[in-house]
Amino acid sequence: MVVVAARSSHHGRCRRSWCRGVTAPILLIFCTVVHGQYYTTRDPRWYSREGDYNYHLPNPGDPDYRTYTYNNRRYGYYQPSGYGQQYPGQNLPGQYPQNTGLGEDRFKYDPANPNNVQTPFPGVLGGWREDLQGKQRRDWQQLDRDVHVTTNYGQVQGFKVHLYDSPDPKSFYRPWHSPVDRIMGTCATFLGIPYALPPTFEGRFKPPRQHRGWQLLQAVDYGPACPQPVQYTGATKGIRDMDEDCLYLNVFSPNTQSGIAQKYPVMIYIHGGEFVRGASNTFPGQMLAAFYEVVVVTFNYRLGALGFLSTGDENSPGNYGILDQIMAVRWVYDNIEAFNGDRNSITLFGPGAGGASAGLLMVAPQTKDIITRVIAQSGSAVADWALIVDKYRAQNTSRVFGQMVGCSIETSWKLVNCMRQGRSFYELGNAEFAPHVGLFPWGPVLDINFTFPGDEWYEGWRERDWHFLRETPEELIRRGHYNRGLHYMSGVTLQEAAFVISQNETLAPYFEVDQKFFEQKVWELVYRYNYTINLNGTYEAIKYMYTYWPDPKNTTFIREQYINLLSDFLYRAPADKMIKLLVERKVPVYSYVMNTTIEGLKLPEWRKVPHDIEHYLLTGAPFMDVEFFPKKARLDRLMWTDND
Repeated sequence: MVVVAARSSHHGRCRRSWCRGVTAPILLIFCTVVHGQYYTTRDPRWYSREGDYNYHLPNPGDPDYRTYTYNNRRYGYYQPSGYGQQYPGQNLPGQYPQNTGLGEDRFKYDPANPNNVQTPFPGVLGGWREDLQGKQRRDWQQLDRDVHVTTNYGQVQGFKVHLYDSPDPKSFYRPWHSPVDRIMGTCATFLGIPYALPPTFEGRFKPPRQHRGWQLLQAVDYGPACPQPVQYTGATKGIRDMDEDCLYLNVFSPNTQSGIAQKYPVMIYIHGGEFVRGASNTFPGQMLAAFYEVVVVTFNYRLGALGFLSTGDENSPGNYGILDQIMAVRWVYDNIEAFNGDRNSITLFGPGAGGASAGLLMVAPQTKDIITRVIAQSGSAVADWALIVDKYRAQNTSRVFGQMVGCSIETSWKLVNCMRQGRSFYELGNAEFAPHVGLFPWGPVLDINFTFPGDEWYEGWRERDWHFLRETPEELIRRGHYNRGLHYMSGVTLQEAAFVISQNETLAPYFEVDQKFFEQKVWELVYRYNYTINLNGTYEAIKYMYTYWPDPKNTTFIREQYINLLSDFLYRAPADKMIKLLVERKVPVYSYVMNTTIEGLKLPEWRKVPHDIEHYLLTGAPFMDVEFFPKKARLDRLMWTDND
């Protein structure tokens, strides 16, 4: 594998902590149902304690409180095998919204028979889960499973994941070459930890609130993904469950036992997806944590309209998804030492919108002092799509969306009230539309000229909870508004925007791009952004720069140049701008270009090195059981090549 890497800085060698916490995963690059639920019953028979179920959780240490699990459904159904004839009350993926069958007697808690075997248990407590634990080996019953840590919010129960391969180039052991499975590493895994109260009911279109804690949390299964279009969900794509109650994080630690000589650096992964799709469970961090001795954290944040609806006034200022990210990072800073993580060595990394978010949090007042390193994979905080500066653009997007879901746009209050009380999360999450300005409809907004709800507006929220950024990242960087120990890494792939073509169903099955299609798309780009009054001049300049003049009508070259155009506009130019800004401030900057692929994917030449190809390498996919990955992104064991 070949990756072109460069370092732009006035400094010499990188420090040991930086090399250990950041370059380790980069060395890995070198080396190598929707199941919607309307269930809101508060019947105590559904829970493992008597009395009325209180939605507001008690403080840690409450003697009358037993165990809190990530949401009400942990004891309400068994996943992932809870479909079909064995569990006839369950919906098949995509049949939302319907009753989920939780009223069946087999799901009710019987105080007279607390050990009822028919009661489904959450996650790995209900039996071996290959998507959480990997392939089941013959000796699985002899292996240790449970691990416990104590956070500021209460005790957390996790489980151990045993790994049977290693990215160590000095190791010549390969599991398929040996009749005996050898454990090469172990990772303490904690899934579905709530880092905020559920953003439901009165919490919709409001900033996240701090969680109240628990006595014992069974963190043994992923929490549901945040609402998003159904085309991105389903068991084969890794997103089995979707709910508005989705603010959960996952922790992967090499070792949670006390007495280690040095705390592990922390790497927080922010998933991408243009702020409209994605989930934390699509990045299994076991291999990265175990073999590179870092604590890996992944988390969900609100997406689409539920995460970024902005009316430009106090009715819905916006930024809920990015405020979720801030709260998740603050939770990690306050609690990661319980998992043997070093709170003073936190790296943010992620692709696309995740990389842009990392750059925004790098300069945000709430998080700038605790973020020491950023790895922006094909994303930049200074990209046009990363931050919406014009409040009227955000207002227009919200109004168009409101009309689409059938809400009044007479006033912003009516618009927000309709979407808060009159539309389900499924309706809001599944609605898709193309914005009038820009390529992506949703994203963070700048606080300029916004009015915010006062302290007395909503019980449980204060005005300061709504604030994010009042200046652009470029202005903040020029003023030195970031951690003084900051290190920054930026990277792009060879064919970043190839997904724009591969996801265009009108071009299937051959995905050919002719001259007429190219010219039409250039015109759309010019009109959508309207950079100058001279639209014809702008169009001709772009067309000239991205035409392969030796053979201008060759459809292969036209497609290649169209991909280059969008890749430059969306990813490469913003990444270059951020690098130059930081180098001017004498911040250590590292850059790479991914120009090779995973041979086992067998991708066509025009998208051989697509956006986020690093995902397979950072997760250690060539060395992990394929069961950890959803079928859509999975490679069969026999498909991995020696070059991969």
